[in-house]
Amino acid sequence: MKTKLLITVALIVVVASAITLWFKFYRDVPQPHWISADQRTKFLYGAVEAKETQGIPYWIWLSLPRMFPDYMPGPGGYASLGLSWEETVEMPVGFAKKTVGYVRVTGNCALCHATSNTARQDEVPSVILAARGHATNIQPVLVFLSQCAQDPRFNANEILATVDDATKLSRLDRLLYRYVLIPRTKKALMNPENVIFAPALQVHARNPQTEFSEQQMKELQSWLNAQKH
Repeated sequence: MKTKLLITVALIVVVASAITLWFKFYRDVPQPHWISADQRTKFLYGAVEAKETQGIPYWIWLSLPRMFPDYMPGPGGYASLGLSWEETVEMPVGFAKKTVGYVRVTGNCALCHATSNTARQDEVPSVILAARGHATNIQPVLVFLSQCAQDPRFNANEILATVDDATKLSRLDRLLYRYVLIPRTKKALMNPENVIFAPALQVHARNPQTEFSEQQMKELQSWLNAQKH
């Protein structure tokens, strides 16, 4: 009887652990409907193969400009790195917020193929597609992320202290950030393009003539080409 009880308890622990692991690392939650409602918005803010992309855990991504303003060219957070940012939208153009287990931030096509423009200095910038044959320079973003990762302040204590100013993580999420996400992200951001871009986008960046095999990418590429004609 005692043996059966121990086996039952062990099975419950294993199942509960497996469910928790799936929930915190693999559970795929669709992005809000407003992002997928039309191709333009999907292009600007839609996640591209987020399951295949480690991404930057959202609360780390949010904390970096606050922790490392000395690596920014000026005030304004990520916008100071040359990113376009539409009013009332949480994320800058070219970054997607997506839950796959944990909430992560990944790059998409618009990070390279969209920019902003204003007719007058006092106007709010409007987002436009990059001209055919040209891509936005994202090197300042990659350099910033790499500099952050190399800084000794990129550690669990200091990042969590900054996160605490923005939100209150659950006990489980706090442990997840401290012992898994923060050390893993610090190591990965030594090569930030591999963290924020899906494999298909990395291949495309190296050779823009490469044809996409993924249906989502084919649709986005067709739409983008149509806008540039």
